[in-house]
Amino acid sequence: LDHCYFHYNNTFFQQVEGGPMGSPLTVTLAEIRVTHNEINAINTSPNPPKHYFHFVDDGFGFFQNESHARSFLSHINSLTSDLEYTLELPNQDHSLPYLDVLIHSDKSTSIYRKPTHTNLYTNYNSCSPQAHKDSIIRSLTRRAYTLCSPKHLQPELDFLKHTFLANSYPLSRINLIMDQTRRSISKSSTPSPSKPLSSSLRVVLPYNPHFAKDLKKTLARYDIDSCFRSAPTLKNMLCNTSSRSDPKRIPHCIYKLSCTDCTDFYIGQTYRPICLRIKEHEAFYRLNNIYDSATGNIKSAPAKHARDNDHHVNFNSVEILTT
Repeated sequence: LDHCYFHYNNTFFQQVEGGPMGSPLTVTLAEIRVTHNEINAINTSPNPPKHYFHFVDDGFGFFQNESHARSFLSHINSLTSDLEYTLELPNQDHSLPYLDVLIHSDKSTSIYRKPTHTNLYTNYNSCSPQAHKDSIIRSLTRRAYTLCSPKHLQPELDFLKHTFLANSYPLSRINLIMDQTRRSISKSSTPSPSKPLSSSLRVVLPYNPHFAKDLKKTLARYDIDSCFRSAPTLKNMLCNTSSRSDPKRIPHCIYKLSCTDCTDFYIGQTYRPICLRIKEHEAFYRLNNIYDSATGNIKSAPAKHARDNDHHVNFNSVEILTT
């Protein structure tokens, strides 16, 4: 976390707090950090909540009243300066959202949608694989059966039907997939024997509505399992938002330096921009500063090789193996 860099507008910046977005390690460290802070707050609070649940960056607690909740909020915010918690109180009907669940005053649950939710999904007339469209119906229907209490289930299913119709889905297709999902949920309570892993070859192909179905059947005859990805959109084809920065300024890479006088080479890894690390190797060689004065450790193996053997290492021809 002390060596996080990012590139913006042809300039490299060092991140001084937090971790890089997109890194799997950042999610784990953030979860540990938040969990530790909340456990500490509960253990040190003079009047902690009766129950407290946590998921990622959302907490759900049972408090005696609003004053009790605000007191605990002040306490948890006083324990750290880099995290700030906010408080969301129940609505006028005494319901409270938590993640995508709306918890009602009678402890029943229904689906929660933010006010900015548009109910827009992949249109049925779009050039997308049929399996992708069916999965939208299937996943939202399964979510309704999983999260809704019995009293809220039918209104949610009716709402989903209207939403799918608004996205041009045929009513017959909606009823078919929703009924299949309902029956699969009812059967899921009965354990079924596990299927052996398939040894067939799997290929991913661009979707074309004219021959995708026939192609899938043909490949299946030869024990080839095929699936399709959506075709490129006009935005994908016309807009290129990827940055083409100098590869030598890319951080976090594995690189190779070769000796020009023999076949020896050095492979190293750096979490900083490669150009900075190469400058260090070159400076250690030029100043004959090979060893750390405090520990005696070698600062640069390429510089040591060049000095010990009177060889030359071309520091300008670094080869980036992977990023």
